[in-house]
Amino acid sequence: MGTTKQKIDLSILSEEAKRELIDFYCFLVDKYGRKTKVRKTKKFEKTVSNPLKVKNLIIPPREQLYER
Repeated sequence: MGTTKQKIDLSILSEEAKRELIDFYCFLVDKYGRKTKVRKTKKFEKTVSNPLKVKNLIIPPREQLYER
């Protein structure tokens, strides 16, 4: 398959088949079509993988955390 645009005749399909086809198309676009999401994810992963530096970390006792 090349990069040429192709048209599909949806008029021969039932409404349910059209919905399924559109749903599948959206899946393919999310999986293969949008490369900008991957870049944002990599930035997020980089940020999360770096440890946070905290001067004074106070961890309360377990009993205090679960008091009602």
